[in-house]
Amino acid sequence: MEDKKVTFHVATDKVGSAITEYFYLKAELDIDFDKLTPEELDSEIADAYDDWLGSNIDLGWSIEDEETE
Repeated sequence: MEDKKVTFHVATDKVGSAITEYFYLKAELDIDFDKLTPEELDSEIADAYDDWLGSNIDLGWSIEDEETE
């Protein structure tokens, strides 16, 4: 079976924060790239990347009330 490898990566400006993983489109991401248009392939990979990114980054924000005297 012919397959292609895609690289996902993310990093912040902090040393050592980089995460890189490699995936095979068919075998690991279930993307049948040879049956897709380039635009469809980009969309499928973008969706897979978003899922991967969401599982590798913990982010958010909060607001706290400041008590003053």
